[in-house]
Amino acid sequence: MKHKKLFIAAIAVFTVIVFLATFIVIWFWGDDYPDFKDFKAVAHIPGLNEGAVPQGLANYEGEYEGENGKTTQDYFFISSYMKSGPSRLYVVGRTTGYVGYVTFKNTDGSDYTEHAGGVATNCKRNDGGGTLWVVSEGTVYCAKTASGSEYKNIADEIIARAAMGDGENVVQFTASFKANNRASFCYFFDDGTSSTYNDKLYVGEFYRPGDKNYQTDEAHHITTGNGYGQCAMVTEYTSSTGSTNKYGLTLISADSVDDENYVPKVQNIYSVPNLVQGFARIAGSTSSEGKLVLSSSYALANSKLYYYNWEDITASANRKTYASLTGYNFEYEGVTTKHGNPYTDSSVNVYFIDGSKLKREYSIPSMAEGLCVKNNNVFVLFESGCYKYSTFVRQKLTDIYGFTPRV
Repeated sequence: MKHKKLFIAAIAVFTVIVFLATFIVIWFWGDDYPDFKDFKAVAHIPGLNEGAVPQGLANYEGEYEGENGKTTQDYFFISSYMKSGPSRLYVVGRTTGYVGYVTFKNTDGSDYTEHAGGVATNCKRNDGGGTLWVVSEGTVYCAKTASGSEYKNIADEIIARAAMGDGENVVQFTASFKANNRASFCYFFDDGTSSTYNDKLYVGEFYRPGDKNYQTDEAHHITTGNGYGQCAMVTEYTSSTGSTNKYGLTLISADSVDDENYVPKVQNIYSVPNLVQGFARIAGSTSSEGKLVLSSSYALANSKLYYYNWEDITASANRKTYASLTGYNFEYEGVTTKHGNPYTDSSVNVYFIDGSKLKREYSIPSMAEGLCVKNNNVFVLFESGCYKYSTFVRQKLTDIYGFTPRV
């Protein structure tokens, strides 16, 4: 009887071991990503073994000193929060490779240690002015070069300071404002013309059902005009390159607010699916045309990229006013009129980015984060290669990947 019990116990242990081994093999080697085969690695993600957790991605066409003088190249800006210490913005050149990183200080001089969920810039090579935005936890942080600076714009200053190394690689934010959502990611869209009227900054939030760490305002929980339940929103702002504009964005009317409350104007709002981590709008032949890609991910499950036509999203039949959806006018967070009342706007529209407009869904490895665009190519940042998660993920991706979205 004793030997029989030992035999049964041994069989049970063996079964558990086989089950675990099978699970591990399937988990790490059993998944397939046919949609990912057309994606190409374009640049290495720095800082992964230093405690950096990559979050936001932006690109900037700048210059470097080559053998034959100054040569243009694209730079990637990668915002990352750290295991400890100030958050970082890493700089990588498409041709020259890793440049270095900068850290930020808040307007009060303290270290910026927030999530750094997104980064964007409207800076253009050899043009003065321009702004760099970093978003975290409901706030948009703005950085601009000081008047009389030796640098053309803040992007050039960041590249230069990143190369200088410790002691010189610090940039101070010059302003900040409330995003009117949780501000988990951001993206700057340039329509390619000399006008800034159609150039937009998009600031969006991440929502995960049932997770108290990723909840959004109840007013953002809506049923779209097409019947989809969604709980996250993206706010749209218009670019401004005015030298006296500290936010780099078109402002609300100054008639009824004091200087402290003279903040960027929300032009439109977009309702987006849950779990969105990145937003990338691609220009079309006209201002009403183009494409949109959203990245969606959480934890170890496969990431999704959602692909839409911009003109489908912005059609007049695909919107409702914020007031008709929620029952009250859009209210700017923390902004009051000169009489002390909340500042509201009755004209803001909400457009629906939902499954009814989806043209294609890509299934790719886990932990896709921020997106950026150059020449109709979309670049995807992953956080799966960081030390924090690398033990458990199926695909430990340590590069930025690019692809051309197609239906």
